[in-house]
Amino acid sequence: MIQPCIDLALGRAFTPDSQDMLVSLARRFARRPLLAVTMYKDGVEAMPVTFAGGQPKFGTAEFSNATADDADANFLRTVAAKYKARDCVINVTTGYTATLSSRTRRAESPEEALLLMRDNPDRMLGEPAAHACRHSIAFHPTHSFAVVFAHRESDISAAVGLAARAELRLARVQCGMASLLMYVLGKYWAQIQPEAELLFADRGSVFHVSASEGGLGRPLFDVGLKETALKQALTERVGKLRADGKVLLVDTSGLDVAAMIAERGGLTVLEPMKAEAHPALLACCSDEPQLGYDLYPGERDVRPFAPARLRIVPAVFWAAVAATAAVVGVNTVREARAKDQSEGYKAQTAMLDAGKTHQQHIIADIKARAKTAQMMYDWLEISPPTQHLLMQITSEIEASTREAVQENRPVAQVDSLSVSLAEGQPQMRVTVVLLGDASAANRVFQRISALFSRLGYSTVDLKQTLVPQGFRYEHLLNMPKILGS
Repeated sequence: MIQPCIDLALGRAFTPDSQDMLVSLARRFARRPLLAVTMYKDGVEAMPVTFAGGQPKFGTAEFSNATADDADANFLRTVAAKYKARDCVINVTTGYTATLSSRTRRAESPEEALLLMRDNPDRMLGEPAAHACRHSIAFHPTHSFAVVFAHRESDISAAVGLAARAELRLARVQCGMASLLMYVLGKYWAQIQPEAELLFADRGSVFHVSASEGGLGRPLFDVGLKETALKQALTERVGKLRADGKVLLVDTSGLDVAAMIAERGGLTVLEPMKAEAHPALLACCSDEPQLGYDLYPGERDVRPFAPARLRIVPAVFWAAVAATAAVVGVNTVREARAKDQSEGYKAQTAMLDAGKTHQQHIIADIKARAKTAQMMYDWLEISPPTQHLLMQITSEIEASTREAVQENRPVAQVDSLSVSLAEGQPQMRVTVVLLGDASAANRVFQRISALFSRLGYSTVDLKQTLVPQGFRYEHLLNMPKILGS
């Protein structure tokens, strides 16, 4: 059940099985390679066949003479591999007899005729079938007369065995002369009327029968002939043709039978299939005027194929698959877009969080600065301005320096000067580093100390330390009481 569903979905179910004898070769092998094989008494001929517009087209023929038992099979296997063919149709040219009968019955359809000839030939023949034979029937186009061919089962089995040894599936087994007679009666009946003699010749056999609007004559045939015997048989047949009559000739013997008939004179020769290189194979493969018969002795295991009305099923299936794929694709795209948007929102959230953190840091910094400013404001409220003090200290240092220069004494050089305020206290710390000898540094120190006294600063603590090349003076001063209050 699963495999038929898969075949239906993939469209393979609408391709007939290559072994289905109820389907024409043109339909079975429209897209498959097929090998056409003709079995002669002295060898085997093989060629590829394709179908264009339902008509068979034959490729280059290759011939193998009969030698060892497996030589023909190896030859067919090689040719099949060359054209990538896995199936063959076989034309058997020997092992048949032909009789005229008026007891045959026509089937309701070509398909019914095939099944009856395979399973119950007596109903078609109107009499018991010949022993160890399979039959084919060439009906008169308008009357109940028919030429009945009896084909030896041994020759058919040889054809089946050859295909099996060559590892080829057997699409159809036919007799070239029987198929050619059916083809000519069906396709060229208008040229035969009111009467004509049909003469068919190939490289190893001759078939002759008269046909008219009222019936068919007794068929005459010779099979399995070599070239000399074939030429003699053709000469005899041409010699027995009715004078001033009409002859429909199909000749592939290579002996120019048309010239033989022309030498006799008085006959009208019709060659409607003169342009065909392989008329017997054409008749075997064309399924004209109706579906071709099959001499295969057994019943094949055939895979049924779906009717054309179900072709909408795979179309609907694949449309549903395409729609599902489109929906899945759209949903996938939408999911990807949603994911991208989500990632974008996450990135924006992270950016906003980072901005918030940054703003929080700024706010914290502002708060810290505000606190520092408030502290400075509070300190300034209880502290005098230091700019004026620094300017006066600088003026005292400059005055001390000018005085020393005028008096030609050593001069002290200021290395650093700093003023720091005590947080929350009405006190400041003044630190001066002077470079020079002790006397010069002491003069500057005395002037600065005198300045503090004049300005109302009182010394809480005084530290004097040595530094390289000078002295460090550190004053801890109380603010003037008037400013401090």
